[in-house]
Amino acid sequence: MKKIALLFLLLFLSFTPSGVFADAKSDYEYQLAQYRRSYSEFTQLKRDYLLNPTLDNQQKSIIVAKQALLARDLGKAAYARYMADLITGHNTNYPVFQTILTRLGNAITFYASSSTKSQTIATPEDLKVFSEQYNLDTIVPDRSFYYGQVAAKLAQLIRFQLDANRILESIYPKLPDPQPIQLKARLEGIPLLAEEINQKIATEAALIIPQYEEAPIFADQYFTRVMESLADIRARQSALVDQLVDIDVNYAQF
Repeated sequence: MKKIALLFLLLFLSFTPSGVFADAKSDYEYQLAQYRRSYSEFTQLKRDYLLNPTLDNQQKSIIVAKQALLARDLGKAAYARYMADLITGHNTNYPVFQTILTRLGNAITFYASSSTKSQTIATPEDLKVFSEQYNLDTIVPDRSFYYGQVAAKLAQLIRFQLDANRILESIYPKLPDPQPIQLKARLEGIPLLAEEINQKIATEAALIIPQYEEAPIFADQYFTRVMESLADIRARQSALVDQLVDIDVNYAQF
């Protein structure tokens, strides 16, 4: 039982990296809370202004609108930073992720700049012009969030593969010599299954950014395909764990 517990603990660590991204996550959660509060205040003041369109109410609504825009962009920048930390926190050094990390870095730069621009708004017309341009300019940086989420999940699965291989290497010296026929069959099957999983991960990683990126990305369709693929990979990894546990429990010697 101790060996089983140890095996699952090591594999569990693949899905729970250290707190290297704790600060980025805390910052994102803080900025999100700030945005929700500011947006709520803006909604109320906008309602007051529409009911009583005085200059004082107009100025109050503009001030709070600027606070909400600032919090929104700081929140988006923090989220991009959080996604990047999730990807790098698993220490996979997977080449495909570099493009995603670059895009997330660009998003951080964009939203940091936008948070400054929004503070120059002085009138309702300024707010309208800013918002219209913002909706066009954010299409590309917003897409990086989709890519970052998928890359973070794949990085988690890659880390699992690396740790599973490390665990298998630690079991090899404990196996009997000569090896029973049943054990040989299991040991021959594990590399095949592991490579199968690696290939599926590589295929999905190559599809993170759609081939025709200029086409609209419909989040539901995009993530439905991704989730189906990731579920298949996880099922195969579960089978891999079962085989490792079987070898560890039934054949590994102290």
